[in-house]
Amino acid sequence: MGDAWWDEGAMHSIVVRTTSAAVAWALRVWVRSSAARVGLALCYHRIAEHEGDPSREVSAAVAIREFERQLRHLRRSYRVVAASDLMTAVKARRRGARLPVAVTFDDDLPSHVLHAAPALKRARLPGTFFLSGAGLSGPFSFWWQLLQRAWERGLVDPKMLEGWNLDPREASVRRVAETMQAMSPARRRAAADSLRAALDGDTRDETLGRDGIAALARSGFEIGFHTLEHHDLTSLSPDELDGAMRTGRTELEQVVGPTSIISYPHGRADARVGSAAGAAGFRFGFRADGRAITDECDPYLLGRRYPARGRRGRFELDIARALSKAHQTC
Repeated sequence: MGDAWWDEGAMHSIVVRTTSAAVAWALRVWVRSSAARVGLALCYHRIAEHEGDPSREVSAAVAIREFERQLRHLRRSYRVVAASDLMTAVKARRRGARLPVAVTFDDDLPSHVLHAAPALKRARLPGTFFLSGAGLSGPFSFWWQLLQRAWERGLVDPKMLEGWNLDPREASVRRVAETMQAMSPARRRAAADSLRAALDGDTRDETLGRDGIAALARSGFEIGFHTLEHHDLTSLSPDELDGAMRTGRTELEQVVGPTSIISYPHGRADARVGSAAGAAGFRFGFRADGRAITDECDPYLLGRRYPARGRRGRFELDIARALSKAHQTC
């Protein structure tokens, strides 16, 4: 018999998936058998028909089929709770009980209503959506959405890049996004205006409006605040920080009801930001430092983890590893 049946690449992929699944299972069993009071919050953004490319997109989507597969794993292996219930579930956990996990989303994206919410409902799982309410006053695009569109259409010219202190020969869309994120609020608004001007006539709406936001709330999903202008809160002055915690919150609550939790834009927060969240009346605040949560964590600096991408088994293994490193949290 010949060896044409042998596909070394395919066999390697099968071995890797099998090994990842086995290690993930072993870690999950080990942590579950312990008395560890630990949980994990996952942070998603856009869900789409097809997987996005993180090397070419500022906010690359998770494919709906992959997202649904991940939900099935979470339903089988963990106790899925709303973000506001995560700390309580962590503190109440006992030896042998499933570890709690929260599924959360940032930004006011149409895919929340089109894909994420229906998938959660089919899986009979809770989810938490952190919204800014930026689209409540009319059609709106965040600055990184403007950048993505302008970049794809070749409208981000060398003069624009040089004005942002970037070398046009070395710029990538992600490098430009990092530069814009680090700008002061005033300079970033000006940069966004330049992108709008370059996209003259392309005024599409890329955020949830009142109807979409209300639909999420009516479906029973938890809604948290994500700040109206989406600034990096660690870069703001005390007055700016206080304003960011409050501006737009009332308008959002008029649609969804009271909000008691907040996620910090770009996943960034420090002790000063956490204190401001507490002063604004929030019960819990979430950043995105990749860490699991224990009962000793600061309630205003709770970690979240972006879902692992790549080969099958990586998502399962990544979650199990994060939960097994409880001593490295907070």
